[in-house]
Amino acid sequence: MQYHYEINTPEKDELLPYIHQYIHFSSSSKKLLQKNLWPSANASLIFNFKKTKLNDKLSPVVAIAGLHDVIHVIQPEENDIDTIIVHCSPALLTVFSTTQTSFITNTIIDAKDIFGETIASLSTSLQLVKNIKARQNLLDTFFIGLLTKTTEQTSCFAKLAKAIQSNPEYKITLGTEISYRHLSRMFKQIIGVNIQTYRRLARFELAKQLIIQETTISLTGVGYQSGYYDQAHFAKEFKKLSGLRAKYFGPLCSI
Repeated sequence: MQYHYEINTPEKDELLPYIHQYIHFSSSSKKLLQKNLWPSANASLIFNFKKTKLNDKLSPVVAIAGLHDVIHVIQPEENDIDTIIVHCSPALLTVFSTTQTSFITNTIIDAKDIFGETIASLSTSLQLVKNIKARQNLLDTFFIGLLTKTTEQTSCFAKLAKAIQSNPEYKITLGTEISYRHLSRMFKQIIGVNIQTYRRLARFELAKQLIIQETTISLTGVGYQSGYYDQAHFAKEFKKLSGLRAKYFGPLCSI
């Protein structure tokens, strides 16, 4: 099996709270390949330029996978894959839908239900170019155009979610005008889950990346750096979310 993927971040700083990664994923093989979307504190826009199934159902050309603590499976129906996965803050979806983001949690929907026909036009443009840099420029331009519709509240919660994802133990400082319970309720409306659940997913994502990237770090060190309170907690949570023991989680699980 042969996989090729390239991971980039937006070149526009104003996009960083909303767009975390662009993953250009392709393969060429004589066998049909399968790829897992692991539990994630991100929402994902999935552009499939080849006929593909998501969780055994035919995928829309552009799908949205909400923030999820389950494993989604991408299964192409041809011998190659040409896919772009945009990992983004669920706050981005709030701007374009009156539906609470929590209703998209752990589900996959057609992106046109949120973005309308503009997302189909973007998909067509992306499919016409093969160069990764050119594709990223198209994505940056598209998302920059969307930011004009964001509100200050959405921006604040997107930045909070980004801070927690970067550091699951990020300490939130509250003023006297708002309680933690109210903050968490508002967070869930915009991001899709409460703060505690978001931290759980952020810890898993951080642990996953450390296992992939840091070949010299021990699993005990991974658990500690990811914010788990002890090794047993780390082992139990990692197995529950990934279906694998941490020591068996290999490089091919990187996205």
